[in-house]
Amino acid sequence: MRKITNAVMLVLLIAAVYIYYIEMIPLKVDAVDLAASYSKNKTEADKNFLNKELEVTGTVKAFYKLLEVRNVLELNTGNSEISLFCFFMNENDEYEAARLSEGDTVTVVGKFTGLEKYNFVNGLKIEVNKIKKPKAY
Repeated sequence: MRKITNAVMLVLLIAAVYIYYIEMIPLKVDAVDLAASYSKNKTEADKNFLNKELEVTGTVKAFYKLLEVRNVLELNTGNSEISLFCFFMNENDEYEAARLSEGDTVTVVGKFTGLEKYNFVNGLKIEVNKIKKPKAY
């Protein structure tokens, strides 16, 4: 009986670590690659990225007030026709984003909401809960 209990505990521990890894550790992706995935196959891209915690690295295209209501950071998506918009969940990160210049490299972490949420914006969206400043060399 004790061996069964230990085996069950081990399985539960492995399951917990797996869930933590899948849910808590952001998936790292480049902004250009993310947009290219959606340009290529939206259904497949949704399976891989939608509603997941992502760590997206890219270059700043612009920071501006969208529809005169909300500040957004737009990342460069290369030759893709799909834009990537970062919506900030806290003022400190929004302030840090406002200090960036076009061409700066930045990494944002947050929940990726895909193409459908915030229909007033045509492009990919991420709800940013953390911004990582590039390291000075």
